[in-house]
Amino acid sequence: MNRIVTVALFSLLISGVCGAQTWEVGAGGSYTRIGQKNLGSIALQNIQDDDTKLKGKYGYGVRFTANSRGYYGHEIGYFLNFADLTTKTRPDTKAPDYVLLRRDRIRIQELSYNFLLYMMPKGERWRPFITGGAQMQRYGEPHIAEWGYGNSRNFGANYGGGIKIRLFPHALFRADFRHYFSGAPYGLKFKDEAKFSGGLLQQLQGSVGLSIGF
Repeated sequence: MNRIVTVALFSLLISGVCGAQTWEVGAGGSYTRIGQKNLGSIALQNIQDDDTKLKGKYGYGVRFTANSRGYYGHEIGYFLNFADLTTKTRPDTKAPDYVLLRRDRIRIQELSYNFLLYMMPKGERWRPFITGGAQMQRYGEPHIAEWGYGNSRNFGANYGGGIKIRLFPHALFRADFRHYFSGAPYGLKFKDEAKFSGGLLQQLQGSVGLSIGF
């Protein structure tokens, strides 16, 4: 009898600890718009700052969330986004005004941590939220013959907001909007050599998905 009581009390304790937070695992798709930032040049001569550009495309990923009993939560996300990279090259064996345009679709891996602040308490069907956090992005190496800069890893911060809507007891629909700031990738050459860092790159990302809560 004592063993049964002990097991029962232990089970209640564990369920109370687990009930202190609600975990969510979700997946969804995204679309990213990348600011019209000049990324520099891979050309050997007549370098122009706007030789290389990125255009954001679609992506997909997952988010893992730990919600408190109140109004906040912590979230880890991983997204694989795609972008079209275009760059101009001017071979030194040709005239200075001879330009070759190269293009490839690259992969941008994004790992982020975000703090969530909800506008409605836990258990409500509609839960708008605001968020802020930090991310690491890895820009893949484009398959371009003249490219000699490899891939690029950049760090930055983001903020935004969204909403979660409970569809069923353990199923949620969510929509997110994020504004990202990070260092410009690849470290290409600029006409003014003092601009070697490339400055900041801004990105706007919208995403929708489904989550399972437990």
